[in-house]
Amino acid sequence: MNKEELRAKFTEIHGNDQEQLNFILSDENKIIVTAPAGCGKTKAMISKVAHEIITNEYLNNKRILALTFSVNSAAKIREDIKETLPTLLDRTNYEVDDKLDVSNYHGFANRILRKHGYILHENFKNINDFIRASDFNGGLRNNLVSEEIRILEDFDESIKKMDFKAADRLQGSYIDIILTKLVPRNIITYNGILLLAIQILDKKTISDFYKLYYQMVIIDEFQDTNYLALQFLKRIVKTNKVILMGDDIQKIYGFLGAVPNIFKKMETEYNMFPMEFKTNYRFKDNKNMKQLDSYIRGIFKNYNNINTYSKTANINFKLFKTDNKEATFLYKDILKYVKLDNKVAILFRAKYLANDLINIFEKNKLTYFNGLFDDSDPEYIKFHKEALEIFINESGVRKSISRTVITNVKGKLNSKKQTITDNETMFNSLMRLLDALLETTKTKNISTEEKYEAIIFTLNNNSLKRLMNEINEKVTLTTIHSSKGLEWDYVYLPHMTSFSFPTSRSLCTLCSRNNGRSVYEKHCKFDFVPGLEKPFFEELSVLYVALTRGKKDVFLTANIGPNQHGYNKKVNCFLTLPNFKIIRYF
Repeated sequence: MNKEELRAKFTEIHGNDQEQLNFILSDENKIIVTAPAGCGKTKAMISKVAHEIITNEYLNNKRILALTFSVNSAAKIREDIKETLPTLLDRTNYEVDDKLDVSNYHGFANRILRKHGYILHENFKNINDFIRASDFNGGLRNNLVSEEIRILEDFDESIKKMDFKAADRLQGSYIDIILTKLVPRNIITYNGILLLAIQILDKKTISDFYKLYYQMVIIDEFQDTNYLALQFLKRIVKTNKVILMGDDIQKIYGFLGAVPNIFKKMETEYNMFPMEFKTNYRFKDNKNMKQLDSYIRGIFKNYNNINTYSKTANINFKLFKTDNKEATFLYKDILKYVKLDNKVAILFRAKYLANDLINIFEKNKLTYFNGLFDDSDPEYIKFHKEALEIFINESGVRKSISRTVITNVKGKLNSKKQTITDNETMFNSLMRLLDALLETTKTKNISTEEKYEAIIFTLNNNSLKRLMNEINEKVTLTTIHSSKGLEWDYVYLPHMTSFSFPTSRSLCTLCSRNNGRSVYEKHCKFDFVPGLEKPFFEELSVLYVALTRGKKDVFLTANIGPNQHGYNKKVNCFLTLPNFKIIRYF
């Protein structure tokens, strides 16, 4: 297929989107792509993979590594590629699943430890049976002394605060604790997975193997990469083709140490070619949402010139006197859209903020899906592990996904409920997501083998949460971080008050300590003082992700009733951004 035929092929798929076509057909060896929400990034990425395979007879999926920060993102990319790539390659029987290499950072690091970990400790051959723990997991106190726990916690804090000198100083002690105290007990920390994989990749023969083996490396959601993940990545990147995709404005894991200005740093260090997608397909027929998207993105570029910022946008907002009045209004307003067969999500900055609304939903018997759990919750992880084991046993050597298999899997999981979690709400929600996985996979027009592997992949990667859009309920409650990559017709953001959103651990506390805000009777105003750019952008990124989950519209609410300390709450500073026009809705 010559260049003209290739351009015609991809033009048919991507229309006349020159930004995407230039990316797909580019001969550049190292590319950074800024891709805002709703711009068709994944679709363009898959076409890029197809283009590289078509134009390079020595390249196949097995030599392409796709990495991302989160499990959910990896699962979505794998599924999208699996469904689309064979068609792009004109190979209907192309066994993508056997060759495709897609993972999140921790998943790929885990594979390196399983394959080469014997260099460090013999137990790594059983790493899939290890207990994963955070550095602040209380259970570690049964295996470590106080000084060792302090080292683990200090190392974790140094990564989150991007104190790289402290991290380097603590690294040796951290590794020693993991290898001598935890690994012998089949326990490993999340930081330990990356750190020990890095140690293995520091062996030149192993690092050189991966650099040569993977001819093409694609990193999605690159903006969420932290210091350890970046060091890990650099050890598998050399002369191979490298594509970094993401959007600095959607960096919502700053609190986990996502490296600031990482696109610019990589562009400079590796002489990467910058590209940008600008066409928003999610909001192409929605003037207000398109304007809102453009407005927020513009704020990021005008922090130091905010007084001359001229873009405008409208935002739906309503203020109440108490928590109960806010929750009551939300319940009644949501009903309007539910009755019109729309799907609605209420997104919270923190899980506890949903309590009042849940009580009203329960009182009025409104059916809703409760997705207020994190993929790091031990019960969430344990559910996946138990479901995976039961499914493999029930499916058997025939890899059956029959009605009997599905019924048996759900029945046996129910019988293990007490050993998985005492949180009945979480268990029921996960059972709903599992049911959605099994039922939707069963009806797909793919082979039994492919169905089986799709289910295994989802459970093995703890990614049931990405199926929230598959749930039948018209109303979903979840956190903003859990909503990333998903979308609903209408989105509500309640509790838009200082110290709730932004949270006390981020922008609000720093503002109050550094004279970064003006405080009025009912609201706060951010004053854009020097030194507060980083926490401001981190919280604005979270807001941007939340706002762009709504396809048709988004609504914000707040109340100025007393907080837990008896002081009246104040509307947060985001509602007072320059030229942000409040539309009071009723």
